[in-house]
Amino acid sequence: MEKLDLLKKANDYVQTYKSKVNKKYRLKFHLMGECGWINDPNGFVYYNGVYHCFFQYNPFEPFWNATYWGHAISDDMIKWEYMPIALAPDMDYDKDGCFSGSAIEKDGKLYLVYTGHINKNHNNYIQTQCLAFSEDGITFQKYTNNPIIDLNDLPDDSNKKDFRDPKIFKMDDYYYMVIASQDKKGRGQILLYKSQDLIKWNYVNTILKNENIIDEDVWECPDLFSLCDHDILILSYQKKEGEKVLKSESIYFVGKMDYERGNFKIDYYNKLDYGRHFYAPQTTVAPDGRRLMIAWMDNWNVKIPTQHGHNWAGALTLPRQLEYVNNKLITKPIYEIERYKKERISVEKNINNDEIKLDCCNLDTFEVDFSMSFNELKNIDIEFYDKANNKKPFFMMSYNSILKKFEVEIAECEEIQQECIPSIAIDDLLKIKLLVDTSSVEIFLNEGEIVFTYRIYPAEKMDFVKVQIYGQGKISAKIYEIKI
Repeated sequence: MEKLDLLKKANDYVQTYKSKVNKKYRLKFHLMGECGWINDPNGFVYYNGVYHCFFQYNPFEPFWNATYWGHAISDDMIKWEYMPIALAPDMDYDKDGCFSGSAIEKDGKLYLVYTGHINKNHNNYIQTQCLAFSEDGITFQKYTNNPIIDLNDLPDDSNKKDFRDPKIFKMDDYYYMVIASQDKKGRGQILLYKSQDLIKWNYVNTILKNENIIDEDVWECPDLFSLCDHDILILSYQKKEGEKVLKSESIYFVGKMDYERGNFKIDYYNKLDYGRHFYAPQTTVAPDGRRLMIAWMDNWNVKIPTQHGHNWAGALTLPRQLEYVNNKLITKPIYEIERYKKERISVEKNINNDEIKLDCCNLDTFEVDFSMSFNELKNIDIEFYDKANNKKPFFMMSYNSILKKFEVEIAECEEIQQECIPSIAIDDLLKIKLLVDTSSVEIFLNEGEIVFTYRIYPAEKMDFVKVQIYGQGKISAKIYEIKI
């Protein structure tokens, strides 16, 4: 009865208050909560002919709190249909939150694996791994004998607190699960478990430990998969000072996974996204074999204006396709977005220390594409202006070809204070793709070799984009309306 009461209360609240959110910064082709707060994507999976995406959810207020699992489905990952909330923190083992996890199909049923969180007292908690299942992918029942992996299943050198975010996958005849943890010295580590039936799990090994790899020790949200004969491990990490998050980013490791011994050998690693508003990515496989990734399009250490007076906070990125090309992990927007595009402006111009001004056509959802070739180049400045102030840009990018640096700056707007993003080294810049959706911009450089994700909050609709080029060459610029 308690389970039904908590789920019913949450779903009733959403139905009552979803129409009361301020729509000013609501996104059009990104998944959000109908009201309240969302963070990590969970259970990103293709099941019964549609994509499912669950997400960490507090429907009652635009702030993080004891988490539920929100749920939406889509046939193209652009237009999403909201489903009833899937999980509520209503059992003894998850009473303070159904934390992040993943999904998998088995024998026609959809299974969710998640972390049950219990607060004991200040900064002291218990985390275990739990299971729920569904016959229809909409209504879920928790496994009677949860948790399926508890603190007794941790290796001896692990601490007993941070043990979360199971990512499940199948390979050959076995199911595997990677889970984030810490050792007794507080160093991040990724654990591997193995099962034949999703119920009984055996610890295999600690596949990777933070032994002088990166400075940050809080590891979360792991994901392990193969792409073009390379094994790739994704995780997110934090630098904390007490309870305050100083830094949080996501990283990928390319290497070789030995499933028998449970070891991951690193060849190299790099950031997944260089923007400030990208965290907790999770991948799945599309029916056509593409490896797809979606992430939280906000972060712990940023200001979110919609928390104040808008009654919602948080969104997920546009899903992205991962490719491995020329020893690089490439991140591209999913091709499904193409069917919603309509060309509005096209400019081709020979440049000699010149300026181009592109009208945004009173759009708040659009794509801007730049292709460039130069005989000589010193600097490119790209500036976004809104209709409230066409004298001062609110979002800026620049590329210095001499220093080989690309920089981003977000200007003061509403509650957001001016912040300069550290520059990123780029050998050569030939193409830029910008996907803009009301209060977000996703930047893909050189066909996805480097990606930035930002939330932006223009005072009004965007007015124009100005491109200032110091050099000689050619540029092609196009603006497409994205009409949902």
